[in-house]
Amino acid sequence: MKLIVTSWRWLVGKTGSAREILHHGFLVSAFFIGLISALFNSLLDLTLPAYNIVLVITSAFIALMWYRSRFHGEFQRMAWLFCALVTFVMLPGNWLFNHGATGPTLLFYLMASAYVLAVLPANPKRRGIIIIGLMFMPWALLAFEHARPGLVSRYASEGIRFLDMGFSYTLAFGLLSVVIAGYARRIHEERDIANAYAARLERLSLLDSLTGLYNHRAIHKQAEAWIRRSQSACLLICDLDHFKMINDNHGHPYGDTVLEEFSRHVSQLTQEFSGEAGRYGGEEFMILIPGTLATARQFDRCLRERCEASPLLHGVILFSTGASELHPDDTLSSWVKRSDDALYHAKENGRGRLMVDKDLSVI
Repeated sequence: MKLIVTSWRWLVGKTGSAREILHHGFLVSAFFIGLISALFNSLLDLTLPAYNIVLVITSAFIALMWYRSRFHGEFQRMAWLFCALVTFVMLPGNWLFNHGATGPTLLFYLMASAYVLAVLPANPKRRGIIIIGLMFMPWALLAFEHARPGLVSRYASEGIRFLDMGFSYTLAFGLLSVVIAGYARRIHEERDIANAYAARLERLSLLDSLTGLYNHRAIHKQAEAWIRRSQSACLLICDLDHFKMINDNHGHPYGDTVLEEFSRHVSQLTQEFSGEAGRYGGEEFMILIPGTLATARQFDRCLRERCEASPLLHGVILFSTGASELHPDDTLSSWVKRSDDALYHAKENGRGRLMVDKDLSVI
């Protein structure tokens, strides 16, 4: 059993899309069905010997299409070719030489329709041709048989017909199983893709588009979570000094560069301190780090050193910081207000420095 499963996975491929795997599975099934049908027809003398030879040649051609699709990346081309071959050549031929409306061809047209709707590439013109063919070719064949009944082969007896219909049903059941398995795989694949996009969109909704840090709403949620955990933590609010002047003198594109570079330093350093960071608004940034005010001082010192070590075109990035430590009875508003008050005093006392709420002393 394990060998059969391994062989089947090799035949259909393990890394392709659900459509490709269904396509390869259907081609493999059609190949074996062609050979088995030729043998069955020969044993029961159901069709002309020449038609059985055609079935064998067609099976070999299907094997070639499988090979080109499976190992040469020609899935779309081979899918279109196989759909056209089945709709306009193979099944009409089967209708004429395998007993027309009294035979199994209509059943195989339904199986082909299920396959086509699952794998046919979304080329509007080609898709339209195949779908119209599947819808109206049986009608054309029925009309042809009605007008020229003598050109369609007939069963030698009702017993032979019942046997052929039962055999064809078994083959169609196998094809239908392949198609249903392909649809199930495609549903799972599309569900996984949808979940991945949903997760990505959810993450993007939390991020600031320019800096890649948390946006205002998301960093507030992070701060509220830290408060609920009642852990030892500090909240820093950093404000870029004279940022309006930077925009006025050097242009907004350069201002965006300043924000991006500062955010890069903040992001890297915050990760090293096991914290969280977000763009609070404009040129202000909110940073959460575990620890005491001593940790906040260390963070601020490291951030200034990194800015000084990588000056931009028009100088080093300068900023002011206000910090406060989380109190047991803090709410988000009270915690943010104390850091914001400290930031205000840092800016009032010359900028380019850290102030903490504990004593509002210059560090």
